[in-house]
Amino acid sequence: MTNSPMSSRSQLSRRGFLGAAGVALGGGLASVAGCSSALKSSTSGSSGGSGGAIKIGFISPETGQLSVFTQSNAYVLGQVRSALAKGLTIGGKKYSVEIISGDSQSSSARAAAVATQMVQQDSVDFFVATATPETVIPVSSQAEASGVPCVLTICPWEQWYYKSSGAPNTFKYSYMYFLGTQEETKLFASVWQTASTNHVVGGLWPDDVDGAGFQKYITKQVDSLGAGWKVVPSGAYTDGLSDFTPIISKFKTAGVEILHAVPIPPDFITFWRQAHQNGFTPKIASISKALLFPSAADALGPLVENVMSPLWWTPAFPYKSSLDGTTASDFAANYKTATGNTWTQPMGFNYAVFEIAVAALKASGDPKDAGAVAHALSTLKGEAITGAYDFTTGPVPHVSQVPELLAQWRSVSGRYELVVINNSLLPAVPVAGSLELL
Repeated sequence: MTNSPMSSRSQLSRRGFLGAAGVALGGGLASVAGCSSALKSSTSGSSGGSGGAIKIGFISPETGQLSVFTQSNAYVLGQVRSALAKGLTIGGKKYSVEIISGDSQSSSARAAAVATQMVQQDSVDFFVATATPETVIPVSSQAEASGVPCVLTICPWEQWYYKSSGAPNTFKYSYMYFLGTQEETKLFASVWQTASTNHVVGGLWPDDVDGAGFQKYITKQVDSLGAGWKVVPSGAYTDGLSDFTPIISKFKTAGVEILHAVPIPPDFITFWRQAHQNGFTPKIASISKALLFPSAADALGPLVENVMSPLWWTPAFPYKSSLDGTTASDFAANYKTATGNTWTQPMGFNYAVFEIAVAALKASGDPKDAGAVAHALSTLKGEAITGAYDFTTGPVPHVSQVPELLAQWRSVSGRYELVVINNSLLPAVPVAGSLELL
Protein backbone atom coordinates (compact mmCIF):
# COMPACT_ATOMS: atom_id res chain seq x y z
CA MET A 1 0.00 0.00 0.00
CA THR A 2 1.25 3.48 -0.74
CA ASN A 3 0.59 6.50 1.42
CA SER A 4 0.99 10.23 0.81
CA PRO A 5 1.83 12.71 3.57
CA MET A 6 -1.04 14.44 5.30
CA SER A 7 -1.20 18.07 6.31
CA SER A 8 0.68 19.19 9.42
CA ARG A 9 -2.66 19.72 11.12
CA SER A 10 -3.75 16.15 10.40
CA GLN A 11 -0.35 14.86 11.49
CA LEU A 12 -0.70 16.54 14.87
CA SER A 13 -4.15 15.09 15.36
CA ARG A 14 -2.79 11.62 14.74
CA ARG A 15 0.53 10.60 16.15
CA GLY A 16 1.62 13.87 17.68
CA PHE A 17 -0.44 12.96 20.69
CA LEU A 18 1.92 10.22 21.77
CA GLY A 19 4.51 12.86 22.60
CA ALA A 20 2.49 16.06 22.86
CA ALA A 21 -0.33 14.57 24.92
CA GLY A 22 0.42 11.03 26.04
CA VAL A 23 3.87 11.80 27.43
CA ALA A 24 3.45 15.42 28.47
CA LEU A 25 0.10 14.79 30.07
CA GLY A 26 1.39 11.61 31.63
CA GLY A 27 4.11 13.59 33.39
CA GLY A 28 2.07 16.50 34.61
CA LEU A 29 -1.62 15.72 34.56
CA ALA A 30 -2.28 13.81 37.72
CA SER A 31 -5.20 16.19 38.02
CA VAL A 32 -6.84 17.49 34.83
CA ALA A 33 -9.15 20.42 35.30
CA GLY A 34 -12.67 19.26 34.70
CA CYS A 35 -11.73 15.65 33.95
CA SER A 36 -13.25 14.28 37.10
CA SER A 37 -16.65 15.53 36.04
CA ALA A 38 -16.29 13.74 32.70
CA LEU A 39 -15.67 10.34 34.24
CA LYS A 40 -18.49 8.10 35.42
CA SER A 41 -17.87 4.84 37.24
CA SER A 42 -20.12 1.85 37.67
CA THR A 43 -19.21 -1.48 39.22
CA SER A 44 -20.65 -4.74 37.88
CA GLY A 45 -20.66 -7.60 40.34
CA SER A 46 -19.41 -7.56 43.89
CA SER A 47 -15.86 -6.48 44.69
CA GLY A 48 -13.79 -8.46 47.14
CA GLY A 49 -13.63 -11.63 45.05
CA SER A 50 -10.35 -13.51 45.06
CA GLY A 51 -9.16 -11.66 41.96
CA GLY A 52 -10.42 -8.15 42.75
CA ALA A 53 -11.81 -5.84 40.08
CA ILE A 54 -11.03 -5.60 36.37
CA LYS A 55 -11.24 -1.94 35.37
CA ILE A 56 -12.18 -1.14 31.77
CA GLY A 57 -11.87 2.46 30.62
CA PHE A 58 -14.38 3.38 27.91
CA ILE A 59 -13.77 6.66 26.05
CA SER A 60 -16.10 8.10 23.41
CA PRO A 61 -17.43 11.50 22.22
CA GLU A 62 -20.50 11.78 24.43
CA THR A 63 -20.73 15.52 23.75
CA GLY A 64 -19.58 17.84 20.98
CA GLN A 65 -20.00 17.69 17.23
CA LEU A 66 -19.40 13.91 17.05
CA SER A 67 -21.80 12.93 19.84
CA VAL A 68 -24.26 11.45 17.35
CA PHE A 69 -21.95 8.40 17.25
CA THR A 70 -22.65 7.71 20.91
CA GLN A 71 -26.32 8.57 21.36
CA SER A 72 -27.03 4.95 22.28
CA ASN A 73 -24.18 4.71 24.82
CA ALA A 74 -26.38 4.64 27.93
CA TYR A 75 -28.30 1.67 26.57
CA VAL A 76 -25.17 -0.13 25.32
CA LEU A 77 -23.33 0.27 28.60
CA GLY A 78 -26.41 -0.81 30.51
CA GLN A 79 -26.57 -4.03 28.50
CA VAL A 80 -22.85 -4.71 28.96
CA ARG A 81 -22.97 -4.06 32.70
CA SER A 82 -25.99 -6.30 33.06
CA ALA A 83 -24.27 -9.12 31.15
CA LEU A 84 -21.17 -8.79 33.36
CA ALA A 85 -23.00 -8.26 36.65
CA LYS A 86 -21.84 -11.60 38.04
CA GLY A 87 -18.24 -10.88 37.14
CA LEU A 88 -15.74 -13.08 35.31
CA THR A 89 -13.89 -16.19 36.40
CA ILE A 90 -10.43 -16.26 34.82
CA GLY A 91 -7.53 -18.51 35.72
CA GLY A 92 -9.46 -19.90 38.67
CA LYS A 93 -10.09 -16.47 40.20
CA LYS A 94 -13.32 -14.50 40.38
CA TYR A 95 -13.19 -10.86 39.26
CA SER A 96 -15.79 -8.14 39.35
CA VAL A 97 -15.88 -5.83 36.32
CA GLU A 98 -15.87 -2.05 36.62
CA ILE A 99 -16.52 0.11 33.54
CA ILE A 100 -15.29 3.70 33.83
CA SER A 101 -16.67 5.89 31.05
CA GLY A 102 -15.10 9.14 29.90
CA ASP A 103 -16.19 11.83 27.46
CA SER A 104 -13.68 12.97 24.83
CA GLN A 105 -16.01 15.88 24.03
CA SER A 106 -15.19 15.27 20.33
CA SER A 107 -11.69 16.63 20.98
CA SER A 108 -8.39 14.83 20.46
CA ALA A 109 -6.73 16.78 23.26
CA ARG A 110 -9.57 15.95 25.62
CA ALA A 111 -9.45 12.25 24.66
CA ALA A 112 -5.75 12.16 25.51
CA ALA A 113 -6.34 13.92 28.83
CA VAL A 114 -9.15 11.59 29.87
CA ALA A 115 -7.09 8.52 28.92
CA THR A 116 -4.18 9.87 30.96
CA GLN A 117 -6.39 10.33 34.00
CA MET A 118 -7.77 6.82 33.66
CA VAL A 119 -4.24 5.44 33.75
CA GLN A 120 -2.91 7.64 36.55
CA GLN A 121 -5.93 7.89 38.83
CA ASP A 122 -8.12 4.92 37.99
CA SER A 123 -5.44 2.34 37.15
CA VAL A 124 -7.48 0.85 34.32
CA ASP A 125 -6.55 -2.64 33.11
CA PHE A 126 -8.04 -2.26 29.63
CA PHE A 127 -9.09 0.53 27.25
CA VAL A 128 -12.03 0.53 24.89
CA ALA A 129 -12.40 3.57 22.62
CA THR A 130 -14.83 4.38 19.85
CA ALA A 131 -16.03 6.84 17.30
CA THR A 132 -13.76 8.62 14.83
CA PRO A 133 -9.99 9.23 14.70
CA GLU A 134 -10.33 12.27 16.95
CA THR A 135 -11.02 9.98 19.92
CA VAL A 136 -9.48 6.60 19.17
CA ILE A 137 -6.03 7.73 17.97
CA PRO A 138 -5.06 9.66 21.11
CA VAL A 139 -6.50 6.92 23.35
CA SER A 140 -4.46 4.33 21.45
CA SER A 141 -1.35 6.50 21.86
CA GLN A 142 -1.88 6.64 25.62
CA ALA A 143 -2.50 2.89 25.74
CA GLU A 144 0.82 2.26 24.01
CA ALA A 145 2.69 4.73 26.21
CA SER A 146 1.20 3.25 29.39
CA GLY A 147 1.19 -0.43 28.47
CA VAL A 148 -2.58 -0.90 28.70
CA PRO A 149 -4.32 -3.35 26.30
CA CYS A 150 -6.79 -1.56 24.05
CA VAL A 151 -9.52 -2.34 21.51
CA LEU A 152 -10.73 0.39 19.16
CA THR A 153 -13.57 0.76 16.69
CA ILE A 154 -15.44 3.19 14.41
CA CYS A 155 -12.27 4.57 12.83
CA PRO A 156 -11.10 3.36 9.41
CA TRP A 157 -8.08 1.23 10.21
CA GLU A 158 -5.75 2.95 7.71
CA GLN A 159 -6.22 6.33 9.40
CA TRP A 160 -5.06 4.74 12.66
CA TYR A 161 -2.44 2.30 11.39
CA TYR A 162 -0.28 4.50 9.15
CA LYS A 163 1.87 7.49 10.00
CA SER A 164 1.63 10.61 7.86
CA SER A 165 4.80 9.44 6.09
CA GLY A 166 3.02 6.28 4.97
CA ALA A 167 5.05 4.01 7.23
CA PRO A 168 3.11 1.76 9.60
CA ASN A 169 2.98 2.57 13.27
CA THR A 170 4.32 0.04 15.75
CA PHE A 171 1.71 -1.29 18.14
CA LYS A 172 2.03 -3.67 21.05
CA TYR A 173 -1.16 -3.16 23.04
CA SER A 174 -3.71 -1.64 20.62
CA TYR A 175 -6.02 -3.47 18.22
CA MET A 176 -8.54 -2.11 15.72
CA TYR A 177 -11.85 -3.76 14.80
CA PHE A 178 -13.43 -1.85 11.93
CA LEU A 179 -13.75 -1.34 8.19
CA GLY A 180 -11.11 -0.03 5.81
CA THR A 181 -11.13 3.15 3.73
CA GLN A 182 -9.64 1.34 0.75
CA GLU A 183 -12.31 -1.35 0.82
CA GLU A 184 -15.08 1.23 1.15
CA THR A 185 -13.80 3.29 -1.78
CA LYS A 186 -13.59 0.18 -3.96
CA LEU A 187 -17.16 -0.67 -3.02
CA PHE A 188 -18.36 2.81 -3.95
CA ALA A 189 -16.48 2.67 -7.26
CA SER A 190 -18.00 -0.70 -8.14
CA VAL A 191 -21.45 0.87 -7.87
CA TRP A 192 -20.49 4.08 -9.68
CA GLN A 193 -19.39 2.06 -12.71
CA THR A 194 -22.86 0.54 -13.10
CA ALA A 195 -24.51 3.93 -13.70
CA SER A 196 -24.54 6.18 -16.74
CA THR A 197 -22.55 9.28 -15.73
CA ASN A 198 -19.81 11.52 -17.13
CA HIS A 199 -17.32 9.92 -14.67
CA VAL A 200 -16.53 13.22 -12.91
CA VAL A 201 -16.27 12.65 -9.14
CA GLY A 202 -16.42 15.56 -6.71
CA GLY A 203 -14.87 15.09 -3.28
CA LEU A 204 -16.17 17.00 -0.26
CA TRP A 205 -13.24 16.40 2.10
CA PRO A 206 -12.65 18.34 5.33
CA ASP A 207 -9.31 19.22 6.88
CA ASP A 208 -9.19 16.28 9.27
CA VAL A 209 -7.86 12.74 9.41
CA ASP A 210 -10.88 11.20 7.67
CA GLY A 211 -10.85 13.86 4.98
CA ALA A 212 -7.19 13.24 4.18
CA GLY A 213 -7.63 9.46 4.20
CA PHE A 214 -10.64 9.40 1.90
CA GLN A 215 -9.15 11.95 -0.47
CA LYS A 216 -6.10 9.73 -0.87
CA TYR A 217 -7.98 6.49 -1.49
CA ILE A 218 -10.85 7.90 -3.55
CA THR A 219 -8.30 9.60 -5.83
CA LYS A 220 -6.29 6.40 -6.09
CA GLN A 221 -9.41 4.36 -6.87
CA VAL A 222 -10.75 6.78 -9.49
CA ASP A 223 -7.33 6.89 -11.16
CA SER A 224 -7.43 3.09 -11.43
CA LEU A 225 -10.73 3.21 -13.35
CA GLY A 226 -8.94 4.43 -16.45
CA ALA A 227 -9.21 7.23 -18.98
CA GLY A 228 -12.23 9.48 -18.73
CA TRP A 229 -12.52 9.34 -14.94
CA LYS A 230 -11.67 12.50 -13.04
CA VAL A 231 -11.59 13.74 -9.43
CA VAL A 232 -12.50 17.29 -8.46
CA PRO A 233 -11.44 17.90 -4.84
CA SER A 234 -13.25 20.45 -2.74
CA GLY A 235 -10.07 21.65 -1.09
CA ALA A 236 -9.72 21.09 2.65
CA TYR A 237 -12.24 23.06 4.68
CA THR A 238 -12.68 23.51 8.41
CA ASP A 239 -15.46 21.69 10.28
CA GLY A 240 -18.38 24.00 11.01
CA LEU A 241 -18.22 25.86 7.70
CA SER A 242 -21.45 27.77 7.18
CA ASP A 243 -21.10 28.71 3.51
CA PHE A 244 -20.31 25.96 0.99
CA THR A 245 -21.21 28.12 -2.02
CA PRO A 246 -17.64 28.34 -3.41
CA ILE A 247 -17.25 24.55 -3.28
CA ILE A 248 -20.67 24.03 -4.85
CA SER A 249 -19.78 26.46 -7.66
CA LYS A 250 -16.54 24.57 -8.25
CA PHE A 251 -18.43 21.26 -8.55
CA LYS A 252 -21.04 22.77 -10.90
CA THR A 253 -18.38 24.31 -13.15
CA ALA A 254 -16.53 20.98 -13.35
CA GLY A 255 -19.72 19.08 -14.20
CA VAL A 256 -19.58 16.78 -11.18
CA GLU A 257 -22.14 13.97 -11.47
CA ILE A 258 -20.80 11.71 -8.69
CA LEU A 259 -20.26 13.07 -5.19
CA HIS A 260 -18.25 11.54 -2.39
CA ALA A 261 -18.21 13.26 0.99
CA VAL A 262 -16.96 12.50 4.51
CA PRO A 263 -18.09 15.49 6.61
CA ILE A 264 -19.48 15.56 10.12
CA PRO A 265 -23.31 15.29 10.07
CA PRO A 266 -24.16 18.99 10.64
CA ASP A 267 -21.82 20.05 7.84
CA PHE A 268 -23.34 17.69 5.29
CA ILE A 269 -26.83 18.87 6.18
CA THR A 270 -25.72 22.46 5.54
CA PHE A 271 -23.89 21.55 2.33
CA TRP A 272 -26.73 19.46 0.88
CA ARG A 273 -29.35 22.10 1.53
CA GLN A 274 -27.17 24.76 -0.07
CA ALA A 275 -26.37 22.45 -2.99
CA HIS A 276 -30.07 22.11 -3.80
CA GLN A 277 -30.65 25.82 -3.34
CA ASN A 278 -27.87 26.48 -5.85
CA GLY A 279 -28.99 23.91 -8.40
CA PHE A 280 -26.30 21.29 -7.77
CA THR A 281 -27.75 17.77 -7.81
CA PRO A 282 -25.32 15.05 -8.88
CA LYS A 283 -26.64 11.75 -10.16
CA ILE A 284 -25.00 9.82 -7.31
CA ALA A 285 -24.08 10.96 -3.80
CA SER A 286 -22.02 8.50 -1.73
CA ILE A 287 -21.66 9.86 1.78
CA SER A 288 -19.32 8.36 4.37
CA LYS A 289 -19.73 9.23 8.05
CA ALA A 290 -22.38 11.97 7.87
CA LEU A 291 -25.47 9.98 6.87
CA LEU A 292 -25.14 6.92 9.06
CA PHE A 293 -27.86 8.17 11.37
CA PRO A 294 -31.67 8.40 11.17
CA SER A 295 -31.52 11.83 12.85
CA ALA A 296 -29.41 13.22 9.99
CA ALA A 297 -31.73 11.70 7.39
CA ASP A 298 -34.78 13.11 9.14
CA ALA A 299 -33.18 16.55 9.25
CA LEU A 300 -32.88 16.53 5.45
CA GLY A 301 -36.34 15.11 4.80
CA PRO A 302 -37.06 14.57 1.08
CA LEU A 303 -33.55 15.80 0.18
CA VAL A 304 -32.11 12.55 1.54
CA GLU A 305 -34.04 10.32 -0.88
CA ASN A 306 -31.63 7.93 -2.67
CA VAL A 307 -28.51 9.38 -1.06
CA MET A 308 -26.05 6.51 -0.53
CA SER A 309 -24.43 5.53 2.76
CA PRO A 310 -22.26 2.68 3.99
CA LEU A 311 -24.06 0.28 6.29
CA TRP A 312 -21.85 -1.38 8.91
CA TRP A 313 -24.49 -2.94 11.15
CA THR A 314 -28.22 -3.53 11.04
CA PRO A 315 -30.75 -5.60 13.04
CA ALA A 316 -30.88 -7.87 9.98
CA PHE A 317 -27.42 -9.22 10.85
CA PRO A 318 -27.71 -12.94 11.70
CA TYR A 319 -25.44 -12.63 14.75
CA LYS A 320 -25.85 -12.53 18.51
CA SER A 321 -24.03 -11.31 21.60
CA SER A 322 -21.31 -13.56 22.97
CA LEU A 323 -22.00 -12.08 26.42
CA ASP A 324 -25.68 -12.98 26.85
CA GLY A 325 -26.96 -14.42 23.57
CA THR A 326 -29.07 -11.41 22.55
CA THR A 327 -29.65 -11.37 18.79
CA ALA A 328 -28.96 -8.30 16.67
CA SER A 329 -32.68 -8.01 16.02
CA ASP A 330 -33.60 -8.12 19.70
CA PHE A 331 -30.78 -5.74 20.61
CA ALA A 332 -32.26 -3.10 18.30
CA ALA A 333 -35.86 -3.83 19.30
CA ASN A 334 -35.05 -3.60 23.00
CA TYR A 335 -33.32 -0.27 22.39
CA LYS A 336 -36.48 1.01 20.73
CA THR A 337 -38.59 -0.19 23.66
CA ALA A 338 -36.25 1.29 26.26
CA THR A 339 -35.65 4.68 24.63
CA GLY A 340 -38.27 5.21 21.94
CA ASN A 341 -35.44 5.76 19.45
CA THR A 342 -34.56 3.95 16.24
CA TRP A 343 -31.41 1.80 16.25
CA THR A 344 -28.17 3.33 15.03
CA GLN A 345 -25.25 1.68 13.27
CA PRO A 346 -22.62 2.56 15.92
CA MET A 347 -24.50 0.83 18.73
CA GLY A 348 -23.57 -2.61 17.38
CA PHE A 349 -19.84 -1.82 17.32
CA ASN A 350 -19.87 0.07 20.61
CA TYR A 351 -21.19 -3.17 22.13
CA ALA A 352 -18.99 -5.56 20.14
CA VAL A 353 -15.71 -4.05 21.40
CA PHE A 354 -16.72 -5.09 24.91
CA GLU A 355 -17.34 -8.62 23.65
CA ILE A 356 -13.82 -8.64 22.20
CA ALA A 357 -12.37 -7.19 25.41
CA VAL A 358 -14.03 -9.88 27.53
CA ALA A 359 -12.89 -12.64 25.16
CA ALA A 360 -9.29 -11.38 25.39
CA LEU A 361 -9.39 -11.07 29.17
CA LYS A 362 -10.67 -14.65 29.47
CA ALA A 363 -8.13 -16.00 26.99
CA SER A 364 -5.23 -14.29 28.77
CA GLY A 365 -5.41 -16.46 31.87
CA ASP A 366 -4.58 -13.39 33.95
CA PRO A 367 -6.47 -10.14 33.27
CA LYS A 368 -3.95 -8.18 35.38
CA ASP A 369 -1.04 -9.22 33.12
CA ALA A 370 -1.06 -6.62 30.33
CA GLY A 371 1.38 -8.58 28.20
CA ALA A 372 -0.73 -11.73 28.44
CA VAL A 373 -3.90 -9.83 27.52
CA ALA A 374 -2.21 -8.15 24.55
CA HIS A 375 -0.91 -11.51 23.35
CA ALA A 376 -4.41 -12.99 23.70
CA LEU A 377 -5.75 -10.20 21.48
CA SER A 378 -3.17 -11.03 18.80
CA THR A 379 -4.46 -14.60 18.53
CA LEU A 380 -8.14 -13.84 19.03
CA LYS A 381 -10.89 -15.12 16.74
CA GLY A 382 -14.59 -15.16 17.44
CA GLU A 383 -18.02 -13.79 16.68
CA ALA A 384 -19.81 -10.79 18.16
CA ILE A 385 -23.17 -9.12 17.59
CA THR A 386 -21.58 -7.43 14.57
CA GLY A 387 -20.19 -10.64 13.05
CA ALA A 388 -16.85 -12.40 12.93
CA TYR A 389 -13.57 -10.95 14.13
CA ASP A 390 -10.09 -12.36 13.54
CA PHE A 391 -6.89 -10.59 14.55
CA THR A 392 -4.65 -13.30 13.08
CA THR A 393 -5.19 -12.69 9.38
CA GLY A 394 -4.89 -8.95 8.81
CA PRO A 395 -5.12 -7.16 6.38
CA VAL A 396 -2.24 -5.91 8.58
CA PRO A 397 -1.15 -6.83 12.11
CA HIS A 398 -3.39 -5.61 14.94
CA VAL A 399 -6.41 -5.19 12.64
CA SER A 400 -9.57 -7.21 12.11
CA GLN A 401 -11.32 -5.71 9.09
CA VAL A 402 -15.09 -5.54 8.95
CA PRO A 403 -17.08 -6.11 5.72
CA GLU A 404 -19.76 -3.55 4.97
CA LEU A 405 -22.86 -3.02 2.89
CA LEU A 406 -24.00 -0.12 0.73
CA ALA A 407 -27.48 1.29 1.12
CA GLN A 408 -29.61 4.23 0.01
CA TRP A 409 -31.95 6.30 2.16
CA ARG A 410 -35.55 5.88 1.03
CA SER A 411 -38.96 6.75 2.34
CA VAL A 412 -40.55 3.54 3.59
CA SER A 413 -44.02 3.68 5.17
CA GLY A 414 -43.65 7.33 6.02
CA ARG A 415 -40.13 7.23 7.45
CA TYR A 416 -36.61 7.20 6.04
CA GLU A 417 -34.73 3.92 6.15
CA LEU A 418 -31.50 2.53 4.69
CA VAL A 419 -32.28 0.05 1.90
CA VAL A 420 -29.43 -2.34 1.06
CA ILE A 421 -28.34 -2.11 -2.58
CA ASN A 422 -25.00 -3.94 -2.47
CA ASN A 423 -24.09 -6.93 -0.28
CA SER A 424 -21.07 -8.19 -2.23
CA LEU A 425 -18.90 -8.12 0.92
CA LEU A 426 -21.57 -9.51 3.24
CA PRO A 427 -23.98 -11.87 1.44
CA ALA A 428 -25.50 -12.93 4.77
CA VAL A 429 -27.60 -9.76 4.61
CA PRO A 430 -29.96 -9.73 1.63
CA VAL A 431 -30.20 -6.95 -0.96
CA ALA A 432 -33.49 -5.06 -0.71
CA GLY A 433 -33.24 -2.78 -3.73
CA SER A 434 -31.10 -1.56 -6.61
CA LEU A 435 -29.24 1.67 -7.28
CA GLU A 436 -31.51 4.64 -7.92
CA LEU A 437 -30.10 7.90 -9.28
CA LEU A 438 -30.88 11.19 -7.57
